[in-house]
Amino acid sequence: MDKKLKELMDLIKADDLGQLPDNTGASTLLKPVAAKVIEELIEANVLRRFFPRITIPKEARNLTVPAIVYGDTNNVRVIDYGEDATSGNETTYATKSIVLIPRLLVTYVDIIEDDLETSIPNLARFIRKALTTKLAEAEEKAMFTGVYNSSSGGYANIFNGIYTVAKGSSCATSPVTYGASDDLIEKIADAKKSLGVYGRSARDLVLFCSYTFGNKLRKNEKIYNVNFMPGSDVLKTGTLPPILGVKVIETSILDDVENGEVAILVRKDAFLVGERKAVWVKTDEIVEKFTSRIIMAEQIDFKPQLINTADKFEGIVLIHKAS
Repeated sequence: MDKKLKELMDLIKADDLGQLPDNTGASTLLKPVAAKVIEELIEANVLRRFFPRITIPKEARNLTVPAIVYGDTNNVRVIDYGEDATSGNETTYATKSIVLIPRLLVTYVDIIEDDLETSIPNLARFIRKALTTKLAEAEEKAMFTGVYNSSSGGYANIFNGIYTVAKGSSCATSPVTYGASDDLIEKIADAKKSLGVYGRSARDLVLFCSYTFGNKLRKNEKIYNVNFMPGSDVLKTGTLPPILGVKVIETSILDDVENGEVAILVRKDAFLVGERKAVWVKTDEIVEKFTSRIIMAEQIDFKPQLINTADKFEGIVLIHKAS
C-alpha cells in the first residue's frame, strides 16, 4: 500500500483523527475501527437512537433471541389457606424466537492519487464523514420503508422497515385512518388506544411522521393552545411538542410513501437492532483510473420483536389517510 494511502487509512480508523502513532511499529498494524464510527452512525440515523441494540458475536452467523409470549390461559387464582394452589389450570406461555441475521451493508468512495497529496487529516475527516453518512442514510431509509429480499442488491431490501411492518398483514393492530375534516390529534389518541397495554405509557412510545403529516399538525389550533400543550412554543421554534405525552419525530423519508399522508406510532422496544460491532475499512487500487477505492462495511439486522400468540407483531400502528 502507498505510504500516503496507508497514512490516510490509519487516520480514518483512528478514534479522534489525531496524530499517527510514533515509529514504534504499531503504525504498521491494522487498528480496529474506533467505536467513534459506530457513534457517528447512531447520531446520523434517528431510528438507532430509539430502538434497543444487541451485539451479535463475530463467530456466530446469527443470533436467536427468545421472546416469551403469554397465552390466553394465564391464571392467577384466589385460594383459601390449606387449599392446593396447583389444582387449577396451569399458567402457560409460549416461547418464540427472533432470529437476527446480520447482512453486509457496503459503501465506498474513490480517491484520485493527486488528492492523496493534500492535507491527510482533513481528507481523512471528510472521507470518514462521507462514508458514515452514506451508511447511516441507507440504514435509516431501510429501517423506515425497507422491504426484505434475500437476494443481494439495493440497501432498501436488507430488512423490513417499520412502515412495511405497520401496513402489512403481520401487524397485530389495524391502521387508523383519517379524512380531510378529522382532527389528527384525536386520531393519534385513537392509535394510542388501539395499542392496548402496549400504548399505556406515553414515555415508551414515539410518533414518526412525514413532514406532510407534521405540517398538518402545525395547523391544528390545539398545538398552540397552552391548555392542551403546556410550554409549547411552535411559532418560535417550529418544533412539534410531544402530543399526548408522545415524542414526535418528523422525517422526509415517509413523504415518499402514500403522498406523505402517514405517521407511525410505535413502542421504543418494538424493534431490535442486531449489529456486529466491527466496521471494516479496506482499500482497492483501481490502476486503470489512477484511483484508490476506500470501502466501509458493516453487518446489521433489524426486526420486530413483540409477538402475540397469533404470530402478529404488537406495539406498532399505522396512521394514514383513508384511500
